[in-house]
Amino acid sequence: MKQSTPILILLLLCCSAVFSASLTYDRATGNLDGFAVNIADSPNYPGGYTNATEVWSKSGFIGRLLYLGEPCTFTFSNIGPVASYTSNNRFYFTLNNDGTPNTGVWREFFLVTRAKGITHGGSQHDFSSINSVIANNSGSFILNVGAGTELASVGEVGYDTNRNSGVYTGTNAFRYKYPYSAIWIDVTLIRTTSARSSTTRGYYESHIQITTGGGLSQTLYLGGMYNPRSSHTEPNAYAFSIEELYTSAFPFSELENRNSVAASMEVATIKYVSHVDQAEISIASNAAGTAAAFYFTTSDGLYFPFRVAYDAVTPNLSPVEITPASNTFTTVSTTVASPVGGSYTANRLEEKIKLFVPVNTNPAEGLYSSTIYILVTQID
Repeated sequence: MKQSTPILILLLLCCSAVFSASLTYDRATGNLDGFAVNIADSPNYPGGYTNATEVWSKSGFIGRLLYLGEPCTFTFSNIGPVASYTSNNRFYFTLNNDGTPNTGVWREFFLVTRAKGITHGGSQHDFSSINSVIANNSGSFILNVGAGTELASVGEVGYDTNRNSGVYTGTNAFRYKYPYSAIWIDVTLIRTTSARSSTTRGYYESHIQITTGGGLSQTLYLGGMYNPRSSHTEPNAYAFSIEELYTSAFPFSELENRNSVAASMEVATIKYVSHVDQAEISIASNAAGTAAAFYFTTSDGLYFPFRVAYDAVTPNLSPVEITPASNTFTTVSTTVASPVGGSYTANRLEEKIKLFVPVNTNPAEGLYSSTIYILVTQID
């Protein structure tokens, strides 16, 4: 089964805006699949979780989102399949046996999240002290604090290793821009009593996308089940993220002297994690994954070619140009440590997408855009 995720990159001979942050799935003690769809949790309504009681120990614990960046809003959206015969605007596991979706069979759920921080000294801090409930599709919560290892500017307020704040002098302890080195967000699904034929045997799926509105996108492909037959094929269960460095148009001057793989300009990072499925990741200029001729185009027909380079971080490989004969890369099984504690083994891939142009490329002035398709294919 293939799922394609487009990265839209705009080019404008004007100003630039660069964003640097990251959002990563950390499985730890969570799961992406195996959720029972024939049961409801207790309590099974959103109001039962708008309190300080943590819920990560429940069977619906998905895992953690690890975040680095400035304060922002996280939005959780159902990106399919869409359940039939329901007027509730929530999230759903829908039946998918052997690659054949049946959206008329489903179990409804909502999400409970809890944000916490890791100080620069390594201690954990439950700064929110309360759950944020994502009761409906496209619901969100606001993260009011940032995280990262960036240094504060001299003369501005900074933080020490224990979250204490003060004006940074360039030599004192208040050297960090943010109070935390990282933030993690526990994500747990809570199944409601609303269901339709959810005792139908087989596998179920739900696709949830988390975005920050600033170039970060994390998609969770979740798997449910109810007493599947041995002949049933389980759908994909994985996490896939895109981190764009450019979230608005950038000037051609930043690209014009990038004329080789070695000199290519990084525009995005993609990450795949699954404890269930190995996968192949393909990069192409069409949704079928078969073309590798890339062009920036304008709405009035202007265009110029560019080239794409793949720089693998996991597994660690030398950068290569994307061509029709060399555009597919395979995940590897690795064990990684969680900054929150513990470690886990998963099939992983992390790669940087980079751009370069032929020598003497000189496009006419205008607003150009291009779509790079990333295709994920499960390996049986």
